[in-house]
Amino acid sequence: MTHTPFMDVAGLHLLFTPTISGGPARRATVTGLRAQLLWLLLTAADVNPTVFDLSRLLPDVPSVAFHPAAP
Repeated sequence: MTHTPFMDVAGLHLLFTPTISGGPARRATVTGLRAQLLWLLLTAADVNPTVFDLSRLLPDVPSVAFHPAAP
């Protein structure tokens, strides 16, 4: 994403829309995030974490479904 200076919601849908049924599963990992794209991803995940689950793109982010054990 180093050469992506700007992304809007259409770009988010390209990153998060599941593959067409019957097609091969795909996995994307984003690197080289610029400030605007990082802000967009974090904002989208904050507003709707189940749709914009950052663990699908950023390997070091725990899944939304991950719930740590209660103390």
